[in-house]
This record gives sequence, structure tokens and C-alpha cells, in this order.
Amino acid sequence: MDRLPETTGLRDEIIIQRPHLTAYTHALRLAGAKLVEVGYLGFPGQGMTWPWQIEAAITARTAAIAYSFGNAPGVVPLAAVVAIAHRHGVPVIVDAAAALPPVENLRALIAAGADLVAFSGGKAIGGPQASGILVGRAALIASVALQHQDMDVYPETWTWRGRYLESGVLPGPPHHGIGRPMKVGKEEIVGLVVALRRFLARDHAAEREAQRRQLETIIVALADVRGVEAAHMNERTFPRPYPTACVRIDEMIIGRSVEAIINALIDGEPAIAVSQNFLHERAIGLVASVLRPGEEVTVAERLRTVLSECGHST
Repeated sequence: MDRLPETTGLRDEIIIQRPHLTAYTHALRLAGAKLVEVGYLGFPGQGMTWPWQIEAAITARTAAIAYSFGNAPGVVPLAAVVAIAHRHGVPVIVDAAAALPPVENLRALIAAGADLVAFSGGKAIGGPQASGILVGRAALIASVALQHQDMDVYPETWTWRGRYLESGVLPGPPHHGIGRPMKVGKEEIVGLVVALRRFLARDHAAEREAQRRQLETIIVALADVRGVEAAHMNERTFPRPYPTACVRIDEMIIGRSVEAIINALIDGEPAIAVSQNFLHERAIGLVASVLRPGEEVTVAERLRTVLSECGHST
């Protein structure tokens, strides 16, 4: 702990399937870990990962196997990854930041055998954006907690000296661990606990139906706008399991780029932020999860206004 991110002589390799590489996997390197990539890109066809590739990558330097929850066709599923990892005494870390909904995933991923699972405290739970939930094996959770300490204490006066020093687990109190800059404050913890309780108590089926109705209002309002095609995404096939609408835009007819439309929406009054997950398809996404009742009408009106404005983007 004291010399990270310098890892010479330590088990410092984390195995990850190539389709699971994202901008967020950079976090795995922060403590000094090296990523060992396995599998192929380009699914379907031969673009997939085989279980034997994961197993063949495990060595004496393997610290963990990383798994990113989400839509990544062709990857070895979590249950199979867990079986391989545990056969070699290696833990599995799951990035489940976007695994909610459904609410059942709060327990399902641990039930599947994952050793550490990280959920976002924001997003679907609606807690503070700087918070998160880490669940899993007690010893691993404890190691994470120790990495966040900032204690100017002596061994003889450390409150937990019996648990960690006298037992021989640690040679001394941890001072300013690698996780110190990312410490979550008491205020975020309280806010997250309250948000989590509310999240568990909500009627998620009713909420999804209400969101679909809000999106339907917007879709109907755009039906007669030339050069625009708005429709619901199929939640059973779309990677994100919550109501989402896609607004496809014919830039030649509208006379401005999709980027210009996104900027006009966020720069206007009221400011409206839309999903950019469809930008590569020359479309914008609409998600109603943070809309209050009635705000869908405002969104529809602003969209109609922006889409009807003349002029070309630069």
C-alpha cells in the first residue's frame, strides 16, 4: 500500500477482455496495474473471446480479472469468468456503474460469484454524483477502505491497532493511501444511503411506464416535423434497459448538423441536455429518468423550435 503505484515484484496484472476496454478502464491502471488484454474485436464472426484465452493469460503475476457489465457481444459471460478465476484463486472485479436498472442487479452480480462489484451512487439510484457502492468479499472491501485513510496517528494509539497491527495483518497504520484523493465525504455517504433506500422502495415498473408515456408525448409532438423520425427503442434489445427514444435527423432537410442541434438545446432557455449515444447515427437520444411530470411538454416544444429554426451550422 505504501509504495503504490510502484509494483515491482508484486502481482500487478489485471486480465480484461478486449470488448470490455473503455475510457473507464484507465482507473484500473491508477494503482500501478498492467492490463493483459485477451480475445478479439469484431463480433460477429471471429471477433469474440474464448474461455481458454482468459485461462491461458493467468500467471503468478495475475492480481484480478476485470469485467465490465453491459452490452459487449462475444465476451465470455460473468459466470464462466468467475469459474475460471476462482479455479486459480483470482478475484473478479465488476464495473457495474451502469448496471441499474434492474434493481435485482444489486444482488445478482455478487450471487453470480463476483468478488468486488462497483455501482454508481448517481445515475439510477439518484444519489450524490461523487458517491458509489462497492460490495463483495469483506477482506477486499477492507483493503479498499484502508486505501482511503488519512490518519496522522501512531501505532500505539490507532483505534484499530488490535485488528490490523497486533494480528499481524499490517506492519503499521496506513497513511495517505492511493485512494485518498477519491475519498467520499460523510455528506455523500449519508446522501447515498437515503437515495438507496428510496431507490429500493420505488415502484420501478410504474416509473418505467410513466417514462414511456413522457417520451411518447415528445415523439407525437415531432411526428409532423419534416426531416425528423422519432421512435421508442426496444428495451429488450437496446443495451440500456430503461425507456429511451431516438430522434433521427435528416441534416440536409433540417439544414443544420446534429451537433448544432445538441448545442442549441443545451445553450437555450430552458437548457435541455440530450443523450449523445446516437450521434454516430446522426441522431439524438432522449431519456426521461430525470424529467418531472409535465416537463416532457417543455422538451417537446424546445425540440420543435430548434428543429424548425433555419440556418446552417459551421
